[in-house]
Order: sequence, then C-alpha cells, then structure tokens
Amino acid sequence: MNGTLVIIALMLPAGLAVMAGMACAREGLPPGGPRDRFPPYVVETDPPTGSTHVPLDVSPSLTFNERIEPRSIEGNLFIAPIVEFEAESNWQGDRITVRFEEPLLEERTYIITVGTGIRDMRSNRMDSTYVYALSTGPNIEQGEVGGLAVHEGLPARNAYVWAYSLTGKPNPNPAGTTPDYLTQAGRDGTFNFTNLSADRYRFFTFLDQGRDRLYDADTDPVGIPTRDVDLSEEFMSDGPLWFRLAVNDTASMHVVSARPSHMRELSVFLSEAPRGDRVRDLDAYTITGVEEGERLEVLSAYRDPADSSTIVLTTAPQVRDRVYLLTVSGLEDNWAEPIDSTENTAEFTGSSVENMPSPRLLEVHPDDRSRDVAQSVELRFSFNEPVSLEEHAVVLRDSTGRDVGGDLRLISSTIAAMRPDSLLQPSAEYEILVLAVLVENGYGQPLQATGDRPDTLAYSFSTIDPAEYGSLSGMFEDEDPEGTGPVWISLYRERQSDASSEIDLAGPGDFRFDSVMPGRYILQAYRDANGNGRYDYGTALPFVPAERSMVHPDTLEIRSGWETEDITLRLNR
Repeated sequence: MNGTLVIIALMLPAGLAVMAGMACAREGLPPGGPRDRFPPYVVETDPPTGSTHVPLDVSPSLTFNERIEPRSIEGNLFIAPIVEFEAESNWQGDRITVRFEEPLLEERTYIITVGTGIRDMRSNRMDSTYVYALSTGPNIEQGEVGGLAVHEGLPARNAYVWAYSLTGKPNPNPAGTTPDYLTQAGRDGTFNFTNLSADRYRFFTFLDQGRDRLYDADTDPVGIPTRDVDLSEEFMSDGPLWFRLAVNDTASMHVVSARPSHMRELSVFLSEAPRGDRVRDLDAYTITGVEEGERLEVLSAYRDPADSSTIVLTTAPQVRDRVYLLTVSGLEDNWAEPIDSTENTAEFTGSSVENMPSPRLLEVHPDDRSRDVAQSVELRFSFNEPVSLEEHAVVLRDSTGRDVGGDLRLISSTIAAMRPDSLLQPSAEYEILVLAVLVENGYGQPLQATGDRPDTLAYSFSTIDPAEYGSLSGMFEDEDPEGTGPVWISLYRERQSDASSEIDLAGPGDFRFDSVMPGRYILQAYRDANGNGRYDYGTALPFVPAERSMVHPDTLEIRSGWETEDITLRLNR
C-alpha cells in the first residue's frame, strides 16, 4: 500500500526534527494604520501541489502572503510517511523550504501539512491547516475524510486529529502509537484529510493541553470515533466524522481518604466523580472496626452537591476514637471503569462531635435578582445534605404580595423543585421565600438562615417579555435503519460550554425548542443506544466506539418573535 505523509502544525512525532532558519533581514512594521488582524495563508508551492514524478531529492517550498514568525515553524510542519527534515525560511521570511535528510521513496504520495500554529509577525494564526501533496510516482492518492470535533459544547479549535492504518496497526493507542496520518482542526473545529490511500482507518482527536505535541491520557481531552472508516477504489471519501472530546483518565478511580464531620456522618473522597446510578446503593459501602470487627451501619449515601467526587455517608453513631475501616465496591467512573479494587479502602477515627451543623441551602434557581426568566420556570433548591420539606416550606409571591401556588417536591435527597401551577406573568417581579423551620435534615435540625429574617431566606427574580423569545424547530433523522435508543438534543449558546436547553425524543422525529433567548446557537445531538441516559465517550484501548453523535454544521441565529424552522439533524451510520 502506498503511504501518505501528513504534517500537522502542533504535533511532532518521535524522530522527526523541525528546525526553523532565522531570516537575515528584519522587516519593519508599517507605521500607523489599523492593526493587522488577517491570518497568514499559503499562496504558492514549488513544485505545485498535486505534482507527480517529483525527484527523490526534491526540496519543496511554500510561499506565504506575508512574513512568518520563524519560531512558529517548529512543531507546525508534519510529513507522512515520516521523514526527518529541516525547515528554513528565506531572507524575506515569507517562504519555507523543506530539506529532507534522506531520499524519498519511489512510488509514494507525500503530504506536508502546515498546521494552524503557524503565525505572522503580528501573532495572527492560520485559520485552517494547509495540505500540500506530492508523489514520487505517477499517481496522487485521492482518499478524503472530514469531520468536526467539539469539546464542552464548543468547537475544539486546533485539536489534533490522528489517523491509523488498521492494516499495519490493528490496535492503535494514541497514548503510545505513532499515527500514519495527522492533521489539525481549524478555528471552527472542522478538519479534513486528503490524499489518503485505500485502506481501513481509525481516527482519534485530542486537545494538547500540555503543548508537547503528544497525547497525555491523564490531562488531554480525547475524542473516540463512533466507527472505523473504509476507503476503497470505489469509495474514496467518507464523513463527516463527529467527535465529542473528554478527559479519559487512565488511572482507575480510587478512594483517597475518609473523614467524619460528626459522629453520624462520613465524607468519602474519591479521585474522580463516580457515576450517579450506584452512589445511593448502601451495599457499596462496608464499615467495620479495625480491632473489634463490629459493623458500623450505613444508613444513607449521597453525592456531595458541592463536590461530585465526594460521597457523604450517614452512619449509625460512631464510637469516639475507635478506628474504622471503610471499603467501597461496585462504583464506576463516567467511562464505566470500576473502582480500583486495590485502592478502595480508607481508615478513619470515630468522631467525638455530637452537635451536628444545621443544613444549608447551597443554590437557588433562578439566581437571586435574575432577569429575563422564562414564564414556565421550575424553581430548584440544592441543599448540602438530605432534607425533608413540609408542604409550604417554599412560598412564591408576585409583586402584589399574592401567593402563587405550585407543586413542591424532592427530586433527590438534596434537591427540591417547585413548578408553579400556571405560567408566570410576563415582565413581572417575583419573590421566593424559603421558610427555614419547615426544612429539616435527618436529625431534626432546621435549615440555617441568616440576615434580617433569621427564619426565612428570600430571593427575587423577574420574568421576560415573551415577545423577546424566539423558537427553533426541525427534524432528527437517523441514517442507520437499525439505530435504537432515545435521542438527546442539546442547544448551546455560542461560546458557552453549558447547554441552555435540552430535550429528549423516543426516537427520530420532530423536535422543538420554545422560549429561546435571542442569540447565536449550536445544536448537538446523540443517540443513546444503551438507554443509560448519558453520552458514552468510548475508549481507545481496548477499543470501544463512542455513541453516535453529531453537530449541526451551521451556527443558528434565533431572533425575537421568530421561529427558526426546518432544521434537519442527520445522524450518520
């Protein structure tokens, strides 16, 4: 199989040296005028891109529209198949010449990729990678694969994308296997491979947080593909491929320590947040006396609302100064990896503190003094520990002092919600009152309240004029007729990492977002094939594909009083 080389702007494979020659002359900056904010780009190559029968001792050059910062060249050129080379700039600084340290191979397609790390003298970076293909034989490979990478709802700009030939590397691991092809996502998160040979490929993408041009599994967010790609002489293109990036820490989740806050409560600190579905399972926790061997009963378990990697256990009364051993089993992290069975224990000493602190209200939604709140808002209250609430523990009042009825309920041991009986009035002021004496923890202690009204916590917000809202609607389609599971669609405001709204469908069909604030938005969707209510990112080794997901290719404009309609979300096979 003919090999194809890709050079990527940020990543430098082992054994590949890049040297930038410093220009002899220094170009002065033009006086006055607006600051240059235009990105550099390649205007000419020699030999021209796509050339065939190039000499084995060729020294290709790339000319830019302006002078390039010499220090930005290093680490921002990549060649595949890998060949050691030096890169030097001319005296004007606008041309880079690649000099190979060994002759090229016959009958090969070589790809030089210029990454987005290349910048001009005003530090403007290239908008997207530039691919320069040459062949020492009669043909240029024509395979093409493109896609999009996102991280926390935003385009994964400058992410590295690596491709592996599964013929030569059947089980590639981006943490230790040199890729066969490389490229880099542009500012909008899109990427494109060209001039690939016919073969079966596996792609990975990652954000290089350490800027070492290598994938670090402990810190770099990585995207796992939903499938492998087959390119053949009949079908030489594929995509788009969608990647959702997240950190996949290779170290197993483990118990860090355990510390009682009082004689009936124990905080268990884990190395990372566990999946929530087993946290409340009391069979996951065993506490015994180290010397006596007696069992300390665990009465309840919940995730600390202020720290998702901490579990709080309510226990029977601990014996003062007695040493206990906690064992945790059955928990999994968000990548479905089980807790490390060799680091799942912790010793602690029974507390002597008998006076338990009062429960606290950590968070209220909407936030105090919020504006432009939806008329259909659901009030939410997050507490630092499990509580019980009496029926009228929360009161909602309008600006005239009239109570607004609603259904108050616990949706978890530490979170309560109240939905008003009817839509709130537009452009109106409201007050939320939380009556402290009607909220108690498991020990009968009332909610802690401070300020001028020691028995009440007060919050205010105002609703939006519905004329300011817009809406969005469309159709979700799945190209895989055998696709199963509910569909989750998220709406992200541009440049915000948290979804502003999310809906779920039983399957493909119509969707609609109402009461959307005006602005620019990004739509994402995935098919929850295993029905576990969350997106599964997959793993690189052993290879487990990510769940199929997609991002609408265009940023959507939502305008006041208008419906943005006929949006199609099409999920690839």
